[in-house]
Amino acid sequence: MTETKVKPTPGDTPKTCPECGGRGWVDNRCITEDHAHRCMYCDGKGFDAGGKQCYACHGTGLIELRREDKNPCPLCSGAGIYPVPPTMTAWDFAYKPGKKKIP
Repeated sequence: MTETKVKPTPGDTPKTCPECGGRGWVDNRCITEDHAHRCMYCDGKGFDAGGKQCYACHGTGLIELRREDKNPCPLCSGAGIYPVPPTMTAWDFAYKPGKKKIP
């Protein structure tokens, strides 16, 4: 499955970014095509040493790996809207890691 990127046409009005849903950030994504990796709790067997179904992968032997860090959206660069108006400043962006607006 491939992701399709929306490209703006000249004169488009900015709308909520379709990639990040207006948040300005995206979760780190798995890098494998099927988004699954061998379960590290049961080593891919699907059951524990006592023969019970693995609580983490529910017997599949696979588990999805996710990281909790957030990255700026690759489509809107953190603005939260797309296309990004040239007049928009960095302070107006939705994604502001560790930045506080000074009054």
